[in-house]
Amino acid sequence: MERPQVRMVNNQEVVSTREVTGSEAEELLRKYGYSQPDQQFSTREEPVIQQPVNQGSTFEEMVSQQESKRKLEELKRKQKNNSPIPNTFDGRNGYDSEIKYSSDADTGFNFKIEINTDMKLPKY
Repeated sequence: MERPQVRMVNNQEVVSTREVTGSEAEELLRKYGYSQPDQQFSTREEPVIQQPVNQGSTFEEMVSQQESKRKLEELKRKQKNNSPIPNTFDGRNGYDSEIKYSSDADTGFNFKIEINTDMKLPKY
């Protein structure tokens, strides 16, 4: 009787020494479905409505409300830091931004269209 033989097979790996640029990496990610669809957001400050403190709420409920406020503020801060920055106008008072991706079927070129404006962009 023969003993079973075990062979270890390594995973196939492809090593590339060529560096992929930012736009090329973004295009590859979009091609294989790893990027987000068209984006639209605003950095304008919306008026905050203060909710009255409910005297009958428990300590856990108050803590969860405070945590949700902090998470929302952190999300807004991250979105503002990672958003495109306007070059032709002062964006301190807030601005709207929209990013679209398109391609030309005839030439095969892909386009990233980025709009930053101090006017209101329609939401569609």
